[in-house]
Amino acid sequence: MNKERFHNALALSLGYERIVKDKRITIEVDDSDDSWVTLKFQGCSETIRINASDENNQLELKNIPVEQEKISVIVDAVHQAYIDANRVF
Repeated sequence: MNKERFHNALALSLGYERIVKDKRITIEVDDSDDSWVTLKFQGCSETIRINASDENNQLELKNIPVEQEKISVIVDAVHQAYIDANRVF
């Protein structure tokens, strides 16, 4: 996987509002070939780990005091960025 393309696609998909301005959520990308993305939430000890290549990420979100819809958007963006990063032009 092209890691730089993955980071760029994810940044474009999530946008400035979610990545920079929203201080409640921290998004970390592991530096591995099959990227894992970790979401951390301010004031919450729970974290969410998403495998970028897995389109069927099943998440248990009951203990996360953040809107689940926002998390779903991030999960979808992670997977789409993975697809975009692996697309052959």
